[in-house]
Amino acid sequence: MATELNDELDTLDPTSKLVPARIESPTAHKIVVLVLLKQYVINKKECLDTGISMRPQKRRMFYMLIFKLIQEADKSYDELHALLTTGRYKLDKLMLEAFEKAMSEFCAGSIEALFDFAEIQNIDEILNENYGISQFSMVGVYVRRVGVVLERLSFSDMMDMYRSICSFYERGVCAMASGPGPRKAVAGGVLHREETPPPLAKEKSTEEEKKNDDAVGRCADGRNLLSKWAPKQAKYFINKQSELLESNERHSLSPVELQRKVQEMIQDLPLTTTPYFLGYMNQLRVRDFYNSLSALHRALDRSPVRLMSQEKGYQYFCINLAVLHATFGHRDEALSALRESIMLAQEHGDKRSLNLANTWYCLLRDELPLSTVRRSVSEANEVDGSLLQNYTLALHFAVKLGTVAGYKPLRLFDLLHHSDNLTNRNNFVDHASEALALRSAVWAAYGRHELSALYSQLLLTARDRFSNGSAGLGSALASYALWLQLQGQPQMSRVLLDRGRCRFPRLPSAEGWMISQCHVIIQAGIYQCRWHDALKACDQLYLLDISDALMQRASIYVAKREFFNARRLLDNLATQTQLPFLLRMRIKVMLGYCGLAEGRFSSETTMLLMSVAEEMAEAQMDYELALVDMLLAQQLLLLGLPQKAYQAIKRAMQDIHTNGGIFERARTDFVFVRCLLAITPNNVEARKGQLMKSLDLLERAAKSFKKLQAHSKVLDVYVFLAQRFNEFGERTLRNKYAGEFRRYFTNHPIPREYLGSP
Repeated sequence: MATELNDELDTLDPTSKLVPARIESPTAHKIVVLVLLKQYVINKKECLDTGISMRPQKRRMFYMLIFKLIQEADKSYDELHALLTTGRYKLDKLMLEAFEKAMSEFCAGSIEALFDFAEIQNIDEILNENYGISQFSMVGVYVRRVGVVLERLSFSDMMDMYRSICSFYERGVCAMASGPGPRKAVAGGVLHREETPPPLAKEKSTEEEKKNDDAVGRCADGRNLLSKWAPKQAKYFINKQSELLESNERHSLSPVELQRKVQEMIQDLPLTTTPYFLGYMNQLRVRDFYNSLSALHRALDRSPVRLMSQEKGYQYFCINLAVLHATFGHRDEALSALRESIMLAQEHGDKRSLNLANTWYCLLRDELPLSTVRRSVSEANEVDGSLLQNYTLALHFAVKLGTVAGYKPLRLFDLLHHSDNLTNRNNFVDHASEALALRSAVWAAYGRHELSALYSQLLLTARDRFSNGSAGLGSALASYALWLQLQGQPQMSRVLLDRGRCRFPRLPSAEGWMISQCHVIIQAGIYQCRWHDALKACDQLYLLDISDALMQRASIYVAKREFFNARRLLDNLATQTQLPFLLRMRIKVMLGYCGLAEGRFSSETTMLLMSVAEEMAEAQMDYELALVDMLLAQQLLLLGLPQKAYQAIKRAMQDIHTNGGIFERARTDFVFVRCLLAITPNNVEARKGQLMKSLDLLERAAKSFKKLQAHSKVLDVYVFLAQRFNEFGERTLRNKYAGEFRRYFTNHPIPREYLGSP
């Protein structure tokens, strides 16, 4: 352990002369790839000479195989041979036999076979566009690069390389001969599988297995010593896995396997810092914050003086370190890391990193006015392309802040319009999906749930176009699942939540569907009087959003008629500063609802609801204003002001029926019928006629309550109808709804204290 630590310290020493070569020397793996390409060209030339064209599927799969061999880490010969003989990249028998024969002759012959690849005319024969390999393609650049490097090597270097290739081939043959499964015999330099497997060999001792592992070039952890990561291969792998972790985690490697790859790259490329950043992202997705912080520190231990010219993005590690510290409230450490990032960005002229670090610095110090965002966007031009993405993200951030603060929607959608212009002009696909999700969230916050659901559906149907964007798609899944639950479609809601669980298994991407799932369980628990399930979901929600969890717990206490506990929670929430505008308004509404449910006919509750209605109207939150009007109608009805109550519920009905869930629509219809009966002249026949006209509304309300399994509300409708028909002397209809109440209560027994809630 001490030796490894000393080696790492020597590697990190800024005065050390160990500088990685700018030109990668070819490895045995690369030469074998050239041999394979040469055999492909020979095979295709023979097909053209005989007039037989090679099938497009065969050509496509061969090029996919070459891309895999070029972009991934070097493989041992037995691993490469297994790739050629099994799976989707399996070669046909003739080409496989030609390749095996070529490799056997390459190692059985002399060094002249290697010098053939160092001659440009031989390289040009491989890079023949008539055979499908363009010199300007990725494969063409790869072949020419290897040939140019081989041409510069001395004879002794070529001799050493030839010996290493022969050793590489011999070890691979030994590994295939001694590996599991049917043994392979070497006949005439070509490998053939025997038709009948040999009898089972006896178990080897530990020492024999260790010697065998050394013979085939494997270390103690099972890794092949000949499988090395080249810098370009590591860069491609890191970029690919980083993008998958951000956008489509399901298709990335598992955390354990990815961490093993990271350790291999660190071992092969000790001076490279980007593997540590990939390890940081991998640790973050499993919530291992200690090791993620350690990975960033290990990356920052590399000397920036020597690495900044070779690895762009070194200063971004400081920004990520600052964000990680800020997540846990370590403000001083975050500001210190941002100052370091600003210094590095200024030193190396990285304007984009400098703007990003300055933005976070001002944000942590509460010095970022929203007016600067719009001014910066108006000053942006198409030439300054490095800043356009930052401006787009800043606009999205400003819209989120404005929504939380209760700004008028016209100003927010004006910012989104500027964001769309930048996104469309520069083809920022991921930002386009985030903009759609943000529009859905803004419409939901301002009560236009129908439009919010429409944007969520648009994003879900166009997910292929937006390359499976993580943030936007997760938000759309979460909001649309909650909307379906409120519309009485719990099965479809569960399907979307399951989709979100499979698509985004870990935080922070999973936060949206987890919050939505908690809300679904809480609402179902309140409707069905399953308090234990609802409170358990509140405990889970508390880990994700403390204020929202306390608000939902207060709602449960109100439904249980535990008004003292509800008021205590709401009073504690109301004293908190920097609460979102919508949450502050809902706390006041819930306090008014407590007074209404307790049956306290106080002017204080009415004045509280009136003040909330004024603030909602000023913020243009029409749906929330309609809900307040519905509560005011119930309060005015209890105070004996039926005409005022009728006017309030009439104002609320259109917005609630357009944007509300079926529970709110059914409750609004119930209150509307009660107000209609209250303003009808005190005449039995007139009141009975009005009730008969409103019977369809009440039946529809009862049906909606049944769809949500809101059993107490269904019973309230039957009680109301039975009592009214009893007052009007309609015994038949009274007995009908009394019988309905009895049957439903028998099937769904509800404690009587939960009946009659407003």
